[in-house]
This record gives sequence, C-alpha cells and structure tokens, in this order.
Amino acid sequence: MLQDIEAFVAVADLKSLTKAADKLSITQSAISRRLQQLESTLGVELLDRTIKPHGLTAMGRRIYEQGVRLLRDRDGLLAITQETTEPAGTIRLGLTHALADIAMFHTVVQLKTSFPALDLELHTGWSPGLLAMVGSGALDAAALLVVSGTDLPNDVEGQLIQRVETVVVQSRQHPSVDSPSGIDALARHKWILNPLGCGYRAALERAMEGKGRRLQISINTHGTEVQLRLVAAGMGLGIVPRSVVEESPLRDELSIVDVTDFSLSLDAKIVRALQPGNLRQATDVFEQSLRSRLG
Repeated sequence: MLQDIEAFVAVADLKSLTKAADKLSITQSAISRRLQQLESTLGVELLDRTIKPHGLTAMGRRIYEQGVRLLRDRDGLLAITQETTEPAGTIRLGLTHALADIAMFHTVVQLKTSFPALDLELHTGWSPGLLAMVGSGALDAAALLVVSGTDLPNDVEGQLIQRVETVVVQSRQHPSVDSPSGIDALARHKWILNPLGCGYRAALERAMEGKGRRLQISINTHGTEVQLRLVAAGMGLGIVPRSVVEESPLRDELSIVDVTDFSLSLDAKIVRALQPGNLRQATDVFEQSLRSRLG
C-alpha cells in the first residue's frame, strides 16, 4: 500500500502522471494501476478527473496530507539504520563516575554543538553495569574503565581510548603515610573511596587481602572532586586517575604517594552497539571528546 500512496503523492505534487512515472522510474500505466488500487482499497475517489490536469477531491486532499506524513515517517525509519545519516532522535550514553567527572560536560557541549537537534540521555554507573546496558540495547554507547587486558563480550564494539594510571593521594598539609610506602602501611589508615562496585576499590581491597589486611573505609562517596576535597582536608587516603589530580584545583593541596608493591592501570574504552545506525557520527564525537579530555 505504501507504493500506492507514494504514487498518489507524486501525482498530486507534480500534477502529471508522466512526470510522476519518471520520478518513480516506473511506467505511466503502473502509476495509473497504483492510483486505482489505492482508490479501491480506500473506497473513495482521490482525483477529480473532470479537470485537466487532474486535481484532488476533498477527500483526496486529506489523504494526501496523511500520505505525506506516512512517507516522511517511512523515510525516517529507513534513515535510522544508515550510518551516514545525520544523527536524530535521542542518544543514550553511559559514563563511569570517574570519567563523568572528567568528560561529561565537555561531551555534552561537543555533541550539542555538532548536532543541535539531537537529544541526550546520560547515565553514570559502574563499568560492568554500563557494559551490560550497551549489550542489551539500553544504552547506545558507554565510556568504561576496565582493568588493562580485560576482554569485551562479542555483542559490543569496543575501542581503547587510553591507558589510565591511578595513584594514591593524601593531604599535603596533613600527611598520613611516608612516600614511598607499601600496602601494609597503607592498610593501617582509612580511605575515602567510591561505594562498592568501584574497580579501584576492588583492586585495592584484593591487594590488602593478599597481605592479610583489611581495607578501612572512612567515607563512601561518589564524585572525584568531593573525594579529593576530603582527602586534602586530611580525612583519609584516596585513589584516583593521575590526570584527575593534575587537573584538579586542589592539586597543590594533595601529594601523590609512591606505592612500592601496588600499581593499577585501567583502560578507558568506548563501547557501542554493533549496529549504531544513524547514531554512528554521534558516538564518534563521544569518542573524540573523551580522547581530547584524556589525551
């Protein structure tokens, strides 16, 4: 039926069976058949054949308006699958808490500047949960921090952005430990860390358990800058990406602890659906934005 509607709209626009046939690359007799089929299906006359060129009946004008909308929706539906099509609609992006602190604002500005009509839906969370959401289609792309060398599942497309070095930090004015120090010494002090689920925290916990010690948490909180403010005030030790410390307004109030028997490198990765369709260009801008912030 869509082909019949397409033929009718072409005739109404061009006011000529011949021109409509040329536009659709079919014969004039095929155009006539499609018009007759549409009128038969709808049970109404669409063209006023008493005048030349044929005009539209009152019902024909109403069907024409609805037909234009239907064809526009059809074209929009087909465009969703085309990676070269301008991004439209809503893109759903996820970022780990640490990467959101580093890149979320910059990402939003870049995407809205590049594609003003594109709506953004942003989520923050832990890497495993965000990865699962991309795999299930709940997110179109996500920026993750995973332990270096971690393999991604086959149902997503992944791209390494940069290897991220994490460091232990303490208050410069109120230091808790010497530098260098080992895990055993660090385990004697309390920490300001993300809640359970954080990759940094899990790796640090495993390292301490390997020494027969337990990780002591002083404050559980999201937000890297909040954590660094508390660390700078002498409330505990923290662990964050080195680049975050270097860019923080609090960098002069913090000192990095050289840890002799523990190091943690994480891979910042962009993962996206295997078939991003017309959101490909937008996910490319997302990737470029993260690269520029981590570079």
